[in-house]
Amino acid sequence: MSEYDECTDALVDHTVLTELQAELGGDPAIISTFVRNYVELLPWRVDRLHQALEKLDIEDAMDAVLSLKTSSHMVGAICMNRLATELEISIRLLPNATHLRELSTQVDEIDHFVPETIRELQAPIP
Repeated sequence: MSEYDECTDALVDHTVLTELQAELGGDPAIISTFVRNYVELLPWRVDRLHQALEKLDIEDAMDAVLSLKTSSHMVGAICMNRLATELEISIRLLPNATHLRELSTQVDEIDHFVPETIRELQAPIP
């Protein structure tokens, strides 16, 4: 599944973490800590998006979506990465910040995939 497919199959590409572990000398503790930090911050990152839209703060919305996109890419959360990329594009296409609330459906979709993404990241690698 590519990162641009629908979020209907696996939400996480575990090969990303396997490759990262190999690049970092094979220490599984580093990857465990990395995943744990991502999981702990994921709900906060999505909540930050909701707040930025409510406040009509386009700079904070962009910062929040880029944080979500980058961290998701690094951990192999392919669905989160795809949805964040789409939201980033939508933010960039807005004529001004007063239109941010129009993107709430996209943030709600991201929010929808948070619990299952966390479950897949916390599950043993197949």
